[in-house]
Amino acid sequence: MTSAVDRWHLHGAAGHTYSGAEAGRLLWHRRDWATADTWFESDAGRLLRVVTNGERAMVSLLNGEGDPGEHLVDPRAEGTSDGYPLPNGQVDSHACRDTVPFDVAARAAGHFIEHGTWPADVTVEDDRGA
Repeated sequence: MTSAVDRWHLHGAAGHTYSGAEAGRLLWHRRDWATADTWFESDAGRLLRVVTNGERAMVSLLNGEGDPGEHLVDPRAEGTSDGYPLPNGQVDSHACRDTVPFDVAARAAGHFIEHGTWPADVTVEDDRGA
């Protein structure tokens, strides 16, 4: 169950608080509805972003606005994939190494929301440079 200290909701919509399972289901629904970019925000100001091209997803965690954050990586993936929309309408490409399969992304995001840590079977790269 979600901790009262670290409750998560959709960014900019402080209404419904999501459990990890609900967040995972929401990501699948939003993908099916062609809503490719989802931001969750914790009461502590952390931001969890999942942006997908339908097959792969970039999953980023920021400690707040302006934080370089961290993201999930797929160390064995090669090549690039495109179709990742930005809020300004631009569509990006990413190295597949910097994305994970969508099912991994949805599961990992739900796990993080539920437990406050990434699942043991994902690889995280810290982008903070420290």
